[in-house]
Amino acid sequence: MVSRMARIVHMGKLGGYAALLDGTLLELDSRFLWPSVSALTEALRRAGVTPSDMILDTRSPAGVRPAAAVSAPAAASHQPGGLPLAA
Repeated sequence: MVSRMARIVHMGKLGGYAALLDGTLLELDSRFLWPSVSALTEALRRAGVTPSDMILDTRSPAGVRPAAAVSAPAAASHQPGGLPLAA
């Protein structure tokens, strides 16, 4: 019998953990996102899937950077070389 192993991924922007099996997001107990690694690991074991020991982390190593501020008049001004908007 072949054992299936799922990757555990920390979904940085979503703030939870998910499991991937063969590149596909797993739905376990009607959930895709779990609050902790231990809760996800237990659900994987109940489903007969071996959890990986390594956790992939999708958070940016540089941290979260705020978006640059853009003034409304500057954003609405005509840009040379731009395409016309469709009606």
